[in-house]
Amino acid sequence: MVDLLSPFLIKAYVAVLLMAAVSIIGSVSVLRGVAYMPAEAAHAALGGAALGILVGHVTSLTVDPYIVAALFASLTTIFAGYVGRKGGPEVVTAALAGALTLGVSVYAFVRYILPANLRVILDGYLVGDILLLRDSDIAMLSILTIACMMIFTLFYNEMVYVCFDPEGAEAMGMNVSFYDFMIFFLIGLAGSVATKTVGSLIVYALVIAPAITAKELSRSIKGMLVLTAAVTLAAGYGGLALSIVFDMPSGGSIAIVASAIYVGTMLAKRLAPKQ
Repeated sequence: MVDLLSPFLIKAYVAVLLMAAVSIIGSVSVLRGVAYMPAEAAHAALGGAALGILVGHVTSLTVDPYIVAALFASLTTIFAGYVGRKGGPEVVTAALAGALTLGVSVYAFVRYILPANLRVILDGYLVGDILLLRDSDIAMLSILTIACMMIFTLFYNEMVYVCFDPEGAEAMGMNVSFYDFMIFFLIGLAGSVATKTVGSLIVYALVIAPAITAKELSRSIKGMLVLTAAVTLAAGYGGLALSIVFDMPSGGSIAIVASAIYVGTMLAKRLAPKQ
């Protein structure tokens, strides 16, 4: 019988709450027209984590790989946003594709030269396990999530305006570049939080699928944000329950539930009789 109040499950419950919070940033990426960016940021974080582990291995420095991963992901999305402002969505896509290639290449090279015990740590960023998070991981994830939410709350109106009408915002005298870069920065942080929690391979299922589902069902921006968090909570806790009952991997179970909610919503919308 599984103890539902065991320390590792309590940390998983908290991690799902944190994921629900940062999933709101996934909604912002959908509104901004770059729905794929959190997933790309997660793969960039993979390369950052590899560099962090490598530096700690070859030097006497104590380096937290996750800090390097979060910085790498955020800088990557900011760079893509900067390039995109000069060339449009296609250039953003190309920049992110380059960052993805770089991140995965760094991961593959560093993994090859690392000893076996460090490869296990690095692979945790590729296929994460929410049930193996440590107290220090929860603390770092909480700090980054709170920072994301504070920034988003502070600049909520400006960010939403920039997502819908950047030209109009610029005509009103708003510093559109600043808010745009802030959006990309938050997307990078959200991607890194998801990478540490569930691994980079299934970030899209847990960060983007709830946002797209909520967009289909909502009639207002605030409704979309609230529903995104609710769907993420349902996927997170539902996936944990699935994993406990059927002894399945937690990350994959969460992704399955999130994907099922998304697919079910799309089918219901398409098959519903027209009013």
